[in-house]
Amino acid sequence: MIGQAEAWRMGADTWTALTDAMGDDHWDKPSTCDEWTVRELVDHTLYWQGMAGRLLSAGTQKGDDWNTLHTAISAALDDPTRLEGNDERFSDMPRHRVFGLMLTDLLVHSWDLATSIGAEIALPEEAAEAAMFGLQRMPVEMLRSPNMFGPEVEVAADASAQNKLIGFVGRQP
Repeated sequence: MIGQAEAWRMGADTWTALTDAMGDDHWDKPSTCDEWTVRELVDHTLYWQGMAGRLLSAGTQKGDDWNTLHTAISAALDDPTRLEGNDERFSDMPRHRVFGLMLTDLLVHSWDLATSIGAEIALPEEAAEAAMFGLQRMPVEMLRSPNMFGPEVEVAADASAQNKLIGFVGRQP
């Protein structure tokens, strides 16, 4: 299985391809996330990826654009020690677990974005597997708490890693 750094980079490439393909008419469309437009979905994703940058001490600032975040986070991930230790901003959780949630956020919202704008989506299988590996090691009560993930949607045992991830977080693949 690939590590979180490689999985994040794969997810970031997917996000970049999707946002690069967006037209002006997409921004105000409703998204697959209840009560959010596509613009709000993108803003949410940038906010949490900005948090990933700060978690990694990548030199990112609140409000940075995607290209800045992508470059800074990717460079920070070259140093595996940045995922070591705990982070007091997240109840002293291990940094690698917090980053795993941010990886999941990037992948799931890539799927949300593609679905919302009518684009084809194929999350990198290895990245989806890495995200699921991390999620399966998190406390269920935390994952299913308000503002996290909805109830799991059952998928076939032989479903793709993408569909397993999307179903796990409460979306219908």
